[in-house]
Amino acid sequence: MNGTTHLAVIAGDEWRIALVNEDGVQTGLFTNDMFLRGEIVFDALASIIGLSVALVMMILLYVHSEWYVVNTVGVLVGAGVITMLGVTFVPPLVIVFMIAAAVYDAWAVYRSRHMLELADTMIGLRLPILLVAPQKRDYSFIQDSEGYGEGQFTEDRPTPAKAPASSEGSSTASTGGRDAMFMGLGDVIFPGMLVLSAVQYLGGTEGLLVGLTTLLGGLAGYALLMRAVSTGRAQAGLPLLNGGSILGYVVGGLLFVGSSLFAFGISL
Repeated sequence: MNGTTHLAVIAGDEWRIALVNEDGVQTGLFTNDMFLRGEIVFDALASIIGLSVALVMMILLYVHSEWYVVNTVGVLVGAGVITMLGVTFVPPLVIVFMIAAAVYDAWAVYRSRHMLELADTMIGLRLPILLVAPQKRDYSFIQDSEGYGEGQFTEDRPTPAKAPASSEGSSTASTGGRDAMFMGLGDVIFPGMLVLSAVQYLGGTEGLLVGLTTLLGGLAGYALLMRAVSTGRAQAGLPLLNGGSILGYVVGGLLFVGSSLFAFGISL
């Protein structure tokens, strides 16, 4: 191991670690806290901060669910989901999920249109599973959401954005002449999963570079999506966002990693 020998020595009730190399011998105490632990370990300070922030956000959502409150909770929830799923699944498996979700999203928005009805309900309830982009400084999400949730899709009211009930699908819509645009949280979660999974499982500098190209591909898909959204019609977000992210992953992977890019890394 680069000319270094690692030795573990038991001295009475203590474990000591010794590093032997050309410079001599270095020893140190090996405590119980350094062992790998299989159970869930809670850090007191982190738990208190997390629970406090969650409680404050829940209260704000109930008493004052303006767009900045909804966005803050949505970003925190999305970051948590991306982290848990991104470190769990290898990139090829994430890509399979992304393709399936994109196909379903397109069908649900353009064919069955049931996602639009779901969006109507979610916006009316002002749930933090969507991101709101105000187009005017004095925009109020509370006032704008009035009337949603009643299935009122009329010619003089643009189709509201879709906010998914879960992270399995997502769509994006502009409000046309209205004062805000909406994006389902799934539009952020799926590309983010692939970025984090690439960094986690490819590892090293190559993993960071592939993660960066994946992110750039997702941003390119987002730019194309915004052009489509500017027409004022509801758009399925995942086909473009997932497609751009996957393309960025493939291009970056072939440049920096090679054929191992598509290895599932699963043993039976």
